[in-house]
Amino acid sequence: MAEFQTKNITYFLKTGISNTDKAISLAVERVAEGDITKVVVATSSGDTGLKVYDAFKDTDGVDVVPVVLNAGSKYSAPDGEWTKNKGKYDKLGLKYVQSIHAFSGIERAVKSRWNTAGPALLIGDALKLSGEGFKVCVEIAVMACDCGAVAPVDKVLVLSGSGHGADTCLVVRPAYSSSFFDFAIQEIVCKPITHGIKHEAR
Repeated sequence: MAEFQTKNITYFLKTGISNTDKAISLAVERVAEGDITKVVVATSSGDTGLKVYDAFKDTDGVDVVPVVLNAGSKYSAPDGEWTKNKGKYDKLGLKYVQSIHAFSGIERAVKSRWNTAGPALLIGDALKLSGEGFKVCVEIAVMACDCGAVAPVDKVLVLSGSGHGADTCLVVRPAYSSSFFDFAIQEIVCKPITHGIKHEAR
């Protein structure tokens, strides 16, 4: 038996929402290999989560787990985009994860008040060296694991993007935040070619 596997990685030439449909189609192709039953997707407004749900709704044995921003975000305001879309999720019976962000949470308040960063913010920025979506993929898989929507024994496909839409797709073994270093990034399905972190620490 061969001791290696050769797989394709798609590299987008730019980041952003224009890659969404292709990223989802690549996710569908990877899940069709048959060893993945959970698809976790970042969705700030709810739009990308609905697109991913639609792509997998006829795929037996595959659960889509949308992860939305925390309740204090602008998207969750009374006139926010997530608030407007939430009714669609309720109508579909599509459960979602909404919780504290694994790589910021209370540390963002500490940074704002005392202008210093803790380890979670540093880990988040380090992951951004591979792209904003790369960091978010890891983060939302941890959040979904902490909420019980996925388990460390699951092989999970994760989709997220750089701002809006989707441009990054990974296959991971998730971990709880309390055992974060058990997390495993096993495959890169697609990601944008990036040029380092271009924004201030946050």
